[in-house]
Amino acid sequence: MVFIVANWKMNKSQAQAVEYIHILNKFSDLKKHINVLISPPSIHLPVISSISDFPLVAQNVSHLENGALTGEISAQMLSKYVKHVIVGHSERRQFFLENNFFIKEKIQMCFKYKLSPIFCFGENKNARNKGNYLDFIKSQIQEVLFDFDVAKISSLILAYEPIWAIGTGNTATALQIEEVHTYVRNLLILKFGESIGFRIPILYGGSCNSDNAVEILSNDHVDGLLVGGASLDASNFINIIKIANEFSSNRF
Repeated sequence: MVFIVANWKMNKSQAQAVEYIHILNKFSDLKKHINVLISPPSIHLPVISSISDFPLVAQNVSHLENGALTGEISAQMLSKYVKHVIVGHSERRQFFLENNFFIKEKIQMCFKYKLSPIFCFGENKNARNKGNYLDFIKSQIQEVLFDFDVAKISSLILAYEPIWAIGTGNTATALQIEEVHTYVRNLLILKFGESIGFRIPILYGGSCNSDNAVEILSNDHVDGLLVGGASLDASNFINIIKIANEFSSNRF
């Protein structure tokens, strides 16, 4: 089943968030054939969870269970409001210097509290230009995921976000997306077996919007979208959901 995830990042007041959800709830029938997930700022989760017809996603989680970590939110705290958590996003890697080891610990916390991680991976511009981007991605996948057993990894969602495309308006080409998604799928199959390797969704998350959603989702190797800026306007996001519904009904 196709996943469409709205990552609001650090946007929207509580009033704006509530208004958005009320608009989106009018289209709740659109989630019959796809999984639509909303990821608001964590401060809005208690309010939004009480009114949303759509499951919620946390944008971040602490790598530790509790303790003296000012400003952090634990997996246990989040588990009351969400079923999924975004981990490894390129903005967390860039601005907060989160590395693969740190991200792996966050995923461990997610698994402990039965939260499904949406693990973001992708190459930077330097790796893409040098041509070693697949090795770059392989290191991310292996270092973060390969120590987990099959039972845990089965709840995972992956999101390919080429760092050079995030927030730039530049989207990877269909061939670039297919190459990476196919490569990662094969890595998962070789490590975790076909039954799990084929089942883990791999989304695309690099400057996707209603204009390019058709082209991206027409690729059979893409299981959905992690939408950033284009998800902030409810009408735009609803258009993306409608597009995904059409592809989902044809594919599955």
